[in-house]
Amino acid sequence: MAEERRSWSRLGRWFGRAARRRAPEELAEVEERITAFGVALDEHDFSPGEPGSTDAMRADLGRALDAYEEAKRAFVGDRNREEALDVLRALDEGRHALACLDARRAGLPLPRRRPLCFFDPRHGRGVREMPWAPADGAVRDVAVCAACGVRLEGRRGERRSVPGPGESGTGLRTPGSGQATARPEAGERVRGQGPGSGRVRLPAVGRPAVLVVRSGSAEQMTVVLLRGKQRKGYTLGDGFDPVHARVPLRRSGNREVARFEVEFRGGARGDWEAWTEPADAIPEFTDQIHGSGGDLVRYEGPGGPAVLRHRGRGDVRLLALDDDLAEWTEATRGKGDADLPLNLPGPGVYRVQARGSWVIEAEGDRGVGA
Repeated sequence: MAEERRSWSRLGRWFGRAARRRAPEELAEVEERITAFGVALDEHDFSPGEPGSTDAMRADLGRALDAYEEAKRAFVGDRNREEALDVLRALDEGRHALACLDARRAGLPLPRRRPLCFFDPRHGRGVREMPWAPADGAVRDVAVCAACGVRLEGRRGERRSVPGPGESGTGLRTPGSGQATARPEAGERVRGQGPGSGRVRLPAVGRPAVLVVRSGSAEQMTVVLLRGKQRKGYTLGDGFDPVHARVPLRRSGNREVARFEVEFRGGARGDWEAWTEPADAIPEFTDQIHGSGGDLVRYEGPGGPAVLRHRGRGDVRLLALDDDLAEWTEATRGKGDADLPLNLPGPGVYRVQARGSWVIEAEGDRGVGA
């Protein structure tokens, strides 16, 4: 099967080159996602005959390979971007299969399968379910991505909260380098495609804030915060899923505007958007939380033992931040695939510095893995 996987990967690279010659420009993002998933399959280190492998693991790999083939078949032909949604669904199936494979190998719970965003599957998987009703229709719960969730919350009093499926709305197809307006407002979104820069207004004087960054495709990117001549970079994403992460915005005096730059790994030109939120919008957990690439999390439990599980290449660190979101102390560090025991100092904001996928589990009284 390993040789079959390599053959399929080579076929995928040939397919990518052929498709670039004939695909219309609006399908470039979909094509990039197929290529990225093919690379992920090619670089995955699971071998069906390795010690400890199970039928379930081999089935996960087979499901991922089948999804890759289905995505390539669905992409063939002259189609517009809206008609290529079946490609995105196949790729989502494949990514979930690989995530299940990684979880089985690490002895972790299988990841929950979240549906794609109801309003536009191109936005990626939904992060939560929210009530929504079409015009003159019944209310029902739908899965929404982070951006559509924000719009839905902000317009609950309107007749139509967000565009319906298939309508234009929160897509990220905004050309250019993403320059902010001369007088940005708090929460205003800066959008761009490929490397770019922007300016965002901090939500409130005297309160810590975060810069939220979201990409429209699977990427690994670096966000660089600019303060005078100082540059502070944050690596976001693992290259297998769209980015949706936060970086801390430390205040300096009465500074109201933060400047930043966006860089992509390997010269990619993906779509992105960024905006500010108060620090209390950081995701919270008491027992367990997971993610990929760099991000901020808020721990609400007591101080005590925990474990940070990392799967992927490169260094991984967990940093405790103070009330101003400045680095306070390092909780743990490691490299590559690692299960790192640590002691959480207590409730507060923590920054994960990583390039792969990770899980933080607070041990409490039940013990890790119980």
